[in-house]
Amino acid sequence: MQQRTIEQQIAEAEARLARLRTQSRQLENGQKIILGGMLLAAARHDPKMRAWVIKEAEKAVTRDVDRKRLQPLLDELKAMGDGKEAHASAVEQAAG
Repeated sequence: MQQRTIEQQIAEAEARLARLRTQSRQLENGQKIILGGMLLAAARHDPKMRAWVIKEAEKAVTRDVDRKRLQPLLDELKAMGDGKEAHASAVEQAAG
């Protein structure tokens, strides 16, 4: 049976560490995608959540490339309004 050298053992350990780091990044990215989808669904249905997402994105996203990437989504959320118009319309219909 051939014995591995210290250098071979180190190379194998480094390769295993690289695989574990990749797995960890994949897990974290998957979690971010799921959470982001949940957050967007909530923002599209809840005016308070929508306002919070818009406010936080405008405050927290600072890189130009990230802002440009998010702008169409933020524009979509802003176009949905704050929900007050729908509430006022429902109140008017109930009173009328």
